[in-house]
Amino acid sequence: MFDAEPTGTLGKFAETMRVFAERRPSVRDLLRSRTGSLDRIHAVLPSTVAVGESLDLTVQVWDEYERLHGAYDGDLRVSATDDTATYPDRVSLAGDDEGYVRLADAVSFETPGVHYLTFSRPGFDERYVSNPVSVSADSPDERVYWGDIHLHSRLSDGTGNLKKGYRFGRDAMDLDVVAYTDHDTMGFFIPPSLQRALMHGWYFDRSRRVADRFNDPDEFVTLVGYEWTKQPNCGGHVNVYFEDADDAVLLDSRGGTTDTYEKLWSRLREFESTRDSRVVTIPHHPTERMYPFDFSAVEYDDELAPLVEVYSQWGSGELPGDEGNPFPLAMGRGETGESGHFVRDALSMGHRVGLVAGADYHGPHPGHSLIHADPHLPSVREWVEDGVGWSSIWRVWNERSYPGGLSAFRAPELTREAVFESLRSRRVYGTTQPHRILASLSVGGVEPGQNDSSLRLAARDELREVDIEVAGTAPLERVEVVKNGETWRSQAITSDPDAPLSAYTTSVSWTDDDPVEGTVWDDDRRSAADAYYLRITQVPRDCEFPGTAWVGPVWVEPPD
Repeated sequence: MFDAEPTGTLGKFAETMRVFAERRPSVRDLLRSRTGSLDRIHAVLPSTVAVGESLDLTVQVWDEYERLHGAYDGDLRVSATDDTATYPDRVSLAGDDEGYVRLADAVSFETPGVHYLTFSRPGFDERYVSNPVSVSADSPDERVYWGDIHLHSRLSDGTGNLKKGYRFGRDAMDLDVVAYTDHDTMGFFIPPSLQRALMHGWYFDRSRRVADRFNDPDEFVTLVGYEWTKQPNCGGHVNVYFEDADDAVLLDSRGGTTDTYEKLWSRLREFESTRDSRVVTIPHHPTERMYPFDFSAVEYDDELAPLVEVYSQWGSGELPGDEGNPFPLAMGRGETGESGHFVRDALSMGHRVGLVAGADYHGPHPGHSLIHADPHLPSVREWVEDGVGWSSIWRVWNERSYPGGLSAFRAPELTREAVFESLRSRRVYGTTQPHRILASLSVGGVEPGQNDSSLRLAARDELREVDIEVAGTAPLERVEVVKNGETWRSQAITSDPDAPLSAYTTSVSWTDDDPVEGTVWDDDRRSAADAYYLRITQVPRDCEFPGTAWVGPVWVEPPD
């Protein structure tokens, strides 16, 4: 199943040297990258609020290398789509504020609907738009919270410490949820046995303690987890998350009782049976050739692994690159050409997996990956404070990656328990960074995460309404409902990156009157249900990657 390549540390080193030789950067370009200039401005507000609710506003200034641009000294003019909203008419940055400012209780909207703040620089034509804010007349029963739950630090093969990363995610990025998932058996060019010993002896316990220290219910949630890691050319990777930090245990990929996916899930079932807390596992980059996860070769556990990371800085595993995937895996050894590894394949086999996205970034920047930018030098301060790891090395050469991903959690409150329930019930969806796209999909009145994401029909050809609502962070290019692996309905909106704000939103309803057909993978693996999910693509600007979101699936079951 795997190419005859060296495994373990030597294999990873050889692969790294080969890639570096192929993609070595220009010394002149690296020297030029030491200073950047203002490239874009992001403004972050809570995504779901009530009329009159006081909101914090975070404004970030970024340079062309995806670094916070602390040298910007100037004002930004502010306007709102809600004529009765309260907001500052300008935001000032002083050139010594680390590239972002956070204004407490600075905004409130007074009209129900979807609203935006817009920003401009005096004397310039650019328009910068905040994330969409869904404003309801009453306090919403559930809210959309944003998180980055796939990160690495210098406790494995990344850079930076956990405290710095949590602070960046909470303060600079205004994230609601962050989780570090350091490797159980893969450090930075050290033997797997040594990384395993360090994780069992110190690192995992430290990760638990720091996560608990930063967990602040109703303000900022941290999850405890790790990455169950097969070595190069030996299999795929799975993130393991625990609801209760005190109960969390390290069941590593080299232990005799947990060295296969099936053994891991068996031990985790034993774990849940003896505790009052739960666990979630999430496979990721399943289509990467060096670390492939083959859904067709696994006795998959839909309950303990109810989600798959459809997108990260590696790219998208939704479908093959030659079939229209705008984010085919190019990092490492690139995308596997074998079937069975794609999310579309998993759904065809009948696996009940929802869709999330993560960064898999190996540095202290939750919510904003850097390595997709042009090659650039980390600062001397970063080398000294954060150490050497994949994020610092990947920034120096063209690793052919993409922006990281974000996960949206629909939950009634911001607590570990509520976030964990969103994960287990699939009440989540994924987007590319930094796009906090609001999106919903409903089939016959059922949304992902409701009623086990399933709708049971009274008759195989019973009519069902398919409803979508989207509010983007840029003009929407198209929205597509994918049914059983193929685009079923699509709405084209615009190709203009400067389109008015009316092109940022859409609401569509379609009727499906076709009989439920289900899917077939082979003689043994099939699904009697139809699976629907939503894919959203925004208009990219210049050489940017398109903002994208994946929501779902919802399964429609035939009559008993």
